[in-house]
Amino acid sequence: MGTAGLLGVLSFHEGWDIGDVIRYGLSALRHRGEVYLVSVLSNEGLLTKRLDDVKDIDVNGWAGIACSATDDSVFGVIKCGNVDVAYCYEGQEINEGEICDIVLNGKAPGKSLVLLALTSNGHLVGYRSVDGRRALSLGAYGFDLAHMSNETAAISAAGGAVRTPVRPGSIIDISRYVVRELRAVNSDEDPKLCSLEFIYMSRADSEIDGHSVYAFRKALAQRLAARLRGRIADSTDLVVGVPDTGTLYALKVGEALGKPVELALMNVERRRSAIMDEITTRRSIIHLKVNPIIKELRGRRVLLIDDSLLSGLTIKEVSQILRHRAGVREVHVGIASPRIARACPYGVTMPPTRTLLARVFREDKELIKVLEVDSITWASIDDLTNTARDVGITGELCMECFRGGD
Repeated sequence: MGTAGLLGVLSFHEGWDIGDVIRYGLSALRHRGEVYLVSVLSNEGLLTKRLDDVKDIDVNGWAGIACSATDDSVFGVIKCGNVDVAYCYEGQEINEGEICDIVLNGKAPGKSLVLLALTSNGHLVGYRSVDGRRALSLGAYGFDLAHMSNETAAISAAGGAVRTPVRPGSIIDISRYVVRELRAVNSDEDPKLCSLEFIYMSRADSEIDGHSVYAFRKALAQRLAARLRGRIADSTDLVVGVPDTGTLYALKVGEALGKPVELALMNVERRRSAIMDEITTRRSIIHLKVNPIIKELRGRRVLLIDDSLLSGLTIKEVSQILRHRAGVREVHVGIASPRIARACPYGVTMPPTRTLLARVFREDKELIKVLEVDSITWASIDDLTNTARDVGITGELCMECFRGGD
């Protein structure tokens, strides 16, 4: 169970080699995990490789799937009857029997996930569960290639054009001869798109069911700025974002407040610390992400913007770097999400509930002391709901992680 980036490609014609297509597409999914799997189908059969880096991809075939994941529990190769099936999924854990039921029998488990599979008899299969929390889109390169991915940016990076989102509760079965949709679940359940995908997980250049992630973050930043306007904004000299995803929010918050924005934390390691399990690894990545430009910061009062706060490790480390290395006078924090008080029950990789800082410390005055900052301001659940309406999302967002009770 965990976060993963998925990409599938199939050629309808002889003579295509999808190796380079897979490599380019997987490069756009590195933010979703650092464990990589590629499986390709050629005239020699199904070949699967686990890779240390995207640049190590050296495969040839006419169909393939690729996966970037936080761990290797979400991908593999299994036997379904006399058919070999390579698979990768994101979401709640499923077993081999459930995978075979999806791929061969069109039966859906009652779990929240998205899955891609490649079979030894030439089928690329995609599944999106009926709850709709995990995204899946279908794309194409002319009439030559079919693409599927849980991030539209990966389809674009692979040279394809995004055609349509996959409907929740559907299985897409693609072979060289046909593309068909199977309704695995006929249900009136209203899909709920994942809030965290819009806030920080997806790339800003992706779309989720036709809704721009960039537009969502831009609108959410404006609502966060409204909460910061007044005392907090008046107490700061400039706005700085935590790389990478905090930078867009910082730019739009600064724009709304009429404050200068400085790209004064340089990122020399493009990795997502939030999805790392090992705390020592996360701390090292944070320090690589936030090398300060001291001359732009010394003696200033900084409004520090980030997308979310889980364990608090990033904000605390950045606050210490700003104070002790860069010599800033004050650090005020703006978070573009509500307080995350519960680990996602639907498979998003994050620390356990008991370690989430907003769960441990219920009062902001306690958090301020722990994080060593001067103030903290959050976006609210109402801000998320109103932002969704601003960008044309008519259904509900999933907000289970913000509603963690005792």
